[in-house]
Amino acid sequence: MSAKTAIFLLGGTGYIGGSVLTRFIQHPNASHFDITVLVRSEEKAKKLEPFGVRTVVGSLSDTDKLEELASQSKVVVACANADDLTAARALLKGLKKRHYRTGEIPIFIQTSGTGVLRDNAVGMFPTSTIYYDSDPDQMETLAPTQPHRNVDLAIVDADKQGFVKTYIILHRRSTGLHQAHWSTRES
Repeated sequence: MSAKTAIFLLGGTGYIGGSVLTRFIQHPNASHFDITVLVRSEEKAKKLEPFGVRTVVGSLSDTDKLEELASQSKVVVACANADDLTAARALLKGLKKRHYRTGEIPIFIQTSGTGVLRDNAVGMFPTSTIYYDSDPDQMETLAPTQPHRNVDLAIVDADKQGFVKTYIILHRRSTGLHQAHWSTRES
C-alpha cells in the first residue's frame, strides 16, 4: 500500500474551503488522504473532529507553523486570504523544503479573485477582452498593481522555479447552498 497523500487546507471552515473539504471527505479515494486543516479556534477544530481530519489551531500570521505544515504536505490548498503575501511566501517556502527533501514536486492551489481582471471602467466603456483558461500567457499581461496580483505573481514565480506546481483559481462570487455541515458562515 502506498503512503497517504498529505493535504494541507487553509480556510476549511469557510464557504469555499468548506466546500473543498467536503469534496475531499466525500472523494472515492478519501481513505488515501491525510488531511490537515488550519483553524482559528478550538471551537472550529471540534466541529471538524467527526470528519476524521487533523486540525491545527493557528492563523495566517503563524508563518513558522504554515511553513512547517506545508513542508509536510504533498498538496496545499489555500482558500483563506488571496491578499496575504507573507502567508503565501511561508507556504511556498515550506513546499520548497519538501521538494528538496523528497525530490517530489508538490502542488499548491490558491484561490484568488477576478478583481485581478478589473479595468476600472465603472460602466463608462465596454471591454472586448475575454480571458481564457487555456491561455495562461494572457495573464502575464496583467499589471502587477492589480488586486491580488502581488500574491499571484509570487506563486507563479515559484512555479517557474520548478520546485512546485501551482494553480490559481479566480472565483468571482460564491453563491448557492453551502455543503459543509461545520461551517460558521451563512449561505
